[in-house]
Amino acid sequence: MIKFSLRGIKEVKEFFASLPRGVKIVAMRAFSEYIIGDERHGLKHEPEYKHVSPFQSYSDDPKKAARQRGWIFTHLDLIGKDNRTHKIRDSWTMTEKDSNWTMVKIENKAPGVGWVMGEEQSRHSAAVGWRKYTDIVASNMDGAIRSAISAVDAWLKSKNR
Repeated sequence: MIKFSLRGIKEVKEFFASLPRGVKIVAMRAFSEYIIGDERHGLKHEPEYKHVSPFQSYSDDPKKAARQRGWIFTHLDLIGKDNRTHKIRDSWTMTEKDSNWTMVKIENKAPGVGWVMGEEQSRHSAAVGWRKYTDIVASNMDGAIRSAISAVDAWLKSKNR
């Protein structure tokens, strides 16, 4: 499972602190939805399938490498196919941690997501193109802030302000 809260980022905190409560909720929701993303960007974006030889993703540790080879040779029928179920992509959720939307919790409870996108990412996941969730969040930060600003502008226009 991957679970994180967006907090402690100076620019983001300053931006949200400057907003009144009603506008903050609109902005935080838009910001979080952008971070979660879709098929083109964000956490839901799956990299293009890239075939790598099973030997390219072996561990440097001889004991681990032997276990990996054993698994690979017993599962040769699966290797080389795009067997994605999209469970990781479809399992991203967002919940507010309090009614003031001062913190948002984004999580993914898909089995094995930590090995694919987490800090303990497997060598194979990295080799086939998966990025760590922290890298994805960092690279989508500017777009998320732009999305939040757009949502605030749209909200203000809807209220004739």
